[in-house]
Amino acid sequence: MKKIDDINAWKIFQSLAQSRSLSSTADEYDQDVSTISRTIAGLEKVLGQDLIYRNVRPIQLTEVGQRAYELVTPLLQIHREMISEIQAGVAPLQGKIRLSQAQGFVERFMIPLLLEFNSVYPEISFEVVGGGNINDILQFKADVAVVSFQPQNPHFISLSRGRNVYVPVASPEYIRQNGLPLVPQDLAKHTVLAYDGPVRGATRSLFNEAGEECPVVWNKIIRVGNILAIKRSVMDGFGISVDMPLLHCADEISKGKLVPVLPGWIHPPVECFLVTSKSNWRIRRHRIFAEWYSKRLKEFFDDMEHKVSPFWSVPKQTKIVKI
Repeated sequence: MKKIDDINAWKIFQSLAQSRSLSSTADEYDQDVSTISRTIAGLEKVLGQDLIYRNVRPIQLTEVGQRAYELVTPLLQIHREMISEIQAGVAPLQGKIRLSQAQGFVERFMIPLLLEFNSVYPEISFEVVGGGNINDILQFKADVAVVSFQPQNPHFISLSRGRNVYVPVASPEYIRQNGLPLVPQDLAKHTVLAYDGPVRGATRSLFNEAGEECPVVWNKIIRVGNILAIKRSVMDGFGISVDMPLLHCADEISKGKLVPVLPGWIHPPVECFLVTSKSNWRIRRHRIFAEWYSKRLKEFFDDMEHKVSPFWSVPKQTKIVKI
């Protein structure tokens, strides 16, 4: 077998890339340091490129070495999962799933859903990373991410998880003191509390059912990168949110604690997707979780729309952003 096709040689290289120490890798594989060094040299010989700088401590990867490490890491993970599944046969689903999702959803709603999944698959553990960013998958920080667009990258698999609906809302007390804005132009007399953060930028225009667009204007504006902080401030009567996600205000609207404003004018609903890489999709626990979670999230968001429908006209059209 050629050294370049020797998966164990690549495992040794991955270990060295992580430890940056020949002796540490030698201990891990119960081999002599000279054997580890020859293994790396064998890979370099068939590649015709250096993978490491040997004259510095700790060992550093060359540019080619860094690229090789990034490419081989997911392949070795697939290999480990393949062996694990073959050996496990019909054994219970087990292992860790790293999930990237918007912080506001994590703080309020996610834990009960993950526990629901755990009631069926108790050997699965979860690690929440990032904040709903597809780069978390590209950088191998997450296995699954929930994002507000459909990626066009052929290396990704995406499943619809339902749509995000946005509601312009204010507190009853704010309306009593400042009046009810009926059209976007009325916002020129009001304070707008605008979300502007890692999940999406500030809403600059609102639309009606006829597709007419009207820019968001204001008397005062405060931009905040935390949707839960905006919700608290709106409920305390400090201003208006023109695009409060429905999941954060459905209960309050149904109980009269928040009131929809600007009738007929909205930030268009956006279809959201659960995304994973094709290599992750081949891993059984990722695949089963992704299919379950996308379906369960769609049910969750549909329930929110049903709850608020007696009090607000839920928009029918949905925007799909493709990137």
